Amino acid sequence: MMDLIRNTIQQNMWRAGAIAILRLISVALGLLYVKYYTSTLSIEEVGKFFYLGTMSYILNALVFVPVDSYMQARLSSLKSLPWPALRRLVTATLLIALIACIILSTPFISMNLLSRQDIPLLYGLASMLYLCSSIRNLLNIRGQANFSASMVVLESGARLLAFVLASLMWKATAQTLLSSSIVALAVEFAILIWQARRSLPFTQEVAPLDNSFHIIRTSAALAGGAASNTVQLQGYRVLFPALGHSNTSAVLGVTANIGAVAMSACAQVFSQLYLPRLYQSQGRSIQQYALLATAMIGILLILAMPISTFLVKHLTHSEYIPYAPAIGIGILIEGCNLLIGAYSIFLTLRQKVGVLFRTQLLGAALSLTACLILVKFNPQTPLLLGMGIALSQLLATALLGIYVYRLKKLEY
Repeated sequence: MMDLIRNTIQQNMWRAGAIAILRLISVALGLLYVKYYTSTLSIEEVGKFFYLGTMSYILNALVFVPVDSYMQARLSSLKSLPWPALRRLVTATLLIALIACIILSTPFISMNLLSRQDIPLLYGLASMLYLCSSIRNLLNIRGQANFSASMVVLESGARLLAFVLASLMWKATAQTLLSSSIVALAVEFAILIWQARRSLPFTQEVAPLDNSFHIIRTSAALAGGAASNTVQLQGYRVLFPALGHSNTSAVLGVTANIGAVAMSACAQVFSQLYLPRLYQSQGRSIQQYALLATAMIGILLILAMPISTFLVKHLTHSEYIPYAPAIGIGILIEGCNLLIGAYSIFLTLRQKVGVLFRTQLLGAALSLTACLILVKFNPQTPLLLGMGIALSQLLATALLGIYVYRLKKLEY
């Protein structure tokens, strides 16, 4: 394993170095962002922000993530990208997402858990995240890792700047934070679409990517898996505030987010180096990917946990300090997401996405059960809540890893 890690580092040292520097800048900006909004907003408003943000991410998971996963896997085998087909696919996806957003929001509005004014924010954030991440992924797979990483830096800085300006001009609320994020993402999208049209090998052929039934069937299974994963990891951000315990949601969300930001930064560097190889090999490099990713998660946990109290003290308020160990929960959950993402690509390429859905549905059921038990009997325990979610995530990741390993062994 050490030889594998050493050889991999040597082969990708310069490229990894450039991406790592960009990601470090992005992490610094992201942590400043956390520091600023936790200092500017009350804990109740932070909880509301997580509540609304999670609603948006659920929409993202139901519609946008599955379509993007299908699209990236499908395009990985094409030399030229069919622009008319892609345009139709994206337009249809945005329209379906809008309809889904309205339908899903209606029960929450009727229960006074959501206002009509929040719907454009939920849809706007989900759609802009989809457009930006989809183009970044496409550019990365097509050999533009450094540019893709620089856009993540731009996004982090633009979110911070947009919220600073918004909070100076208007009252700082959860809605202000969401609105400023949408504006920042819109700026990033404009630059990404310019770069994509300028540098990627688009063709004007009108042939569709696949028939509609195949796209819907694949996307539906991926949607089930993505939605289950979102409920598993983010459901508490809706459940606890809705039942009057927004403080628990906010405390876990803020502290775990520090670890998640750090893990996400490492994951971005890692995926930008190795996702193109995973697609190009049509999944054959999955074991190397999983082994190196697991080593990276373990190293980050070893480095971060001894300084967790220091990080929480200097990045948030004093009331968050008792919950500093949640940084490890954030690292673990986000690290498992890195592995699940790779397994998802492998299973999509093998047209085995039903397994992904069933496994993540199990994880969601376990996580939601833990949330319901805690919200009824002991709702003021953020660390215990985080541990329940993390354990469900570990189980789902392990089950997927075992299945992928067995499937690959049968094939090769």
